[in-house]
Amino acid sequence: MKIEVSGLQKSYFLREQRVPVLLGLDFKILSGEFVSLTGSSGVGKSTLLHILGTLDTPTSGTVSLDNINVFEKDPASIAQFRNQNIGFVFQFHHLLPEFSAVENVEIPLLIRREKKEIAQQKALKMLHKVGLAHRFNHKPGELSGGEQQRVALARALVTSPKLLLADEPTGNLDEETGARIIELMQQLNTDEKVTVIVVTHNLRLAKQAQRQLVLNDDGIQGF
Repeated sequence: MKIEVSGLQKSYFLREQRVPVLLGLDFKILSGEFVSLTGSSGVGKSTLLHILGTLDTPTSGTVSLDNINVFEKDPASIAQFRNQNIGFVFQFHHLLPEFSAVENVEIPLLIRREKKEIAQQKALKMLHKVGLAHRFNHKPGELSGGEQQRVALARALVTSPKLLLADEPTGNLDEETGARIIELMQQLNTDEKVTVIVVTHNLRLAKQAQRQLVLNDDGIQGF
């Protein structure tokens, strides 16, 4: 998925006071790129990621995803676009503890009203890709932190999204396990041709991306 952002601004209101977060960002990300996004705490990285994922709306400016200005759409159409095109991985995996790994991965497909049998086949295939086919019937509490994050990654990718957004996906993992998660995402980026944006505080991991974006109070810079 190609991303083009122009004049992006985002402000919140706290006790009737305007609190600016993003101030006129302009940047492009090519289809199939693996990009890291770094910056100091509170600078707006997660806010930007949520806007790119259509979970939040900009105050002004445009966000074009594959030449579609998504925020011109009505809320129902935006939600449909998100479900069909965007996958998310967060620092906290948000797996449902009462469901097995394969059942957790099936959820986005069932929301799409795919048949249970087809959803299960796709979920098992994706768990195999992330190296967890042998753990498909285990519940999150029976998996390590790295395994849980791999299940979350499989869940994000099972719908074959064009864009994968990951917000501190290694934040709760030790450095070695975190590096394996990044390597896995890189491999899936290569195999599936999905555009990947990873927010991270780990500069060593950030440098493994094809391109680095740094967000600060002055805007966004690319390397």
